[in-house]
Amino acid sequence: MQNVETEHVELLQEDKQYIDNIVDAVRSLDFYSMKAVIKDAIDAGISTIKIIKRGVLEGLEDSGEMGLILAAEALSDGLLTIDEEKRQELARARNYKGKVVIGTIQGDIHSLGKSILIAIMKSFGMDVIDLGVDVSPEDFLEAAKLPDVKVIGISFLLSSVEPAVKRAVELLKNGNLELNPKIILGGAAVSEDIAEELKVDAFTKDAIEGVDFIDIWLRN
Repeated sequence: MQNVETEHVELLQEDKQYIDNIVDAVRSLDFYSMKAVIKDAIDAGISTIKIIKRGVLEGLEDSGEMGLILAAEALSDGLLTIDEEKRQELARARNYKGKVVIGTIQGDIHSLGKSILIAIMKSFGMDVIDLGVDVSPEDFLEAAKLPDVKVIGISFLLSSVEPAVKRAVELLKNGNLELNPKIILGGAAVSEDIAEELKVDAFTKDAIEGVDFIDIWLRN
């Protein structure tokens, strides 16, 4: 499996107040403030990468699970201001090629981690297809056959769904897919042992690390 080095994001002095406001809002668990300051930063032209890595994620260090839930919703709402033209501009700037398919495996309906990952990916300019939750292995395979799909993300928080994960990976690896997409596993139930057994390209329990993997794959 591939290792990834997290991209360093330098914070300019003129960005600092916007980023500090985001950190404070996330720490305070103030959802409406989060939405407002994230939108302010986007409107000011601050990189969405900085907004997430230097703002949201730093605030989350002190705000726990509730912070995760609120920040994911605030990010999603804030990203509604990024239209398709802007997303394509971001994608061109990072030289992205291809699409990402992501879903929570059959038997599991957890969506928080997936929602955070999708919000971050879209903010980077990635073209994301969200399959939702309780997605069958066969549906993952069919989605992988869509044009330009380079990455498949399978999320799961329950260890009881491991057989479905294994089935999905088996179908993807033996599906004679034209682009031979990379496979990444994510979620609380993911372990190095499972990833090694299935010989997937990467695994992670952390959304930003997952984006770093996908960022590299889409640029190659």
